[in-house]
Amino acid sequence: MPVPVMLTLENRLSDPSQACPAPRWFAVFSKPRREMEAAEQLERQGFTTFLPKVRVRRRLRGQWREVVEPMFPRYLFLQATLGEDNLAPIRSTRGVVGLVRFGGEPRPVPDALIAELQRLCAASDGTLDLPEPLVPGSRVRILEGPFAGYEAELLSQDGERRAQVLLTMLGKSHAVQMPVDILTPVR
Repeated sequence: MPVPVMLTLENRLSDPSQACPAPRWFAVFSKPRREMEAAEQLERQGFTTFLPKVRVRRRLRGQWREVVEPMFPRYLFLQATLGEDNLAPIRSTRGVVGLVRFGGEPRPVPDALIAELQRLCAASDGTLDLPEPLVPGSRVRILEGPFAGYEAELLSQDGERRAQVLLTMLGKSHAVQMPVDILTPVR
């Protein structure tokens, strides 16, 4: 009669076929604007989550404001070990639609990508501050006012509120001061 062999941690470490799989990161698809709630609920279930956020300028009630929002709307990341962690409760978690799957199977997100995102977001309270997209010499479109719809060249910015643009009208170029809030880069 064969003697049962107890699989101890030492046996698993010495035998590669018995090694514990490492935890991996997976993308979670959330309900619209419920990423924060999904992350909170998944953490209550014992999962490690990562929700990268960015600080952006948005127009709210006629005023430009800096708001923090998810870097990838409707997506967050969850760390789990396939085969060890029970992933079934994830799809019934409040705020979650389910794991992102390919061919019916959840696929891990590359660890290098998550590490880089965490590094970028670690600088300040887990939020990435995007660089100002307007740089002198770039083309901008005017969104409001008497010059709405016109394109101009950004000459300079005076702090966060004012900019000087070179506007060409009727064959002549004119330097005009205007609020930065009404300019957007031309792609």
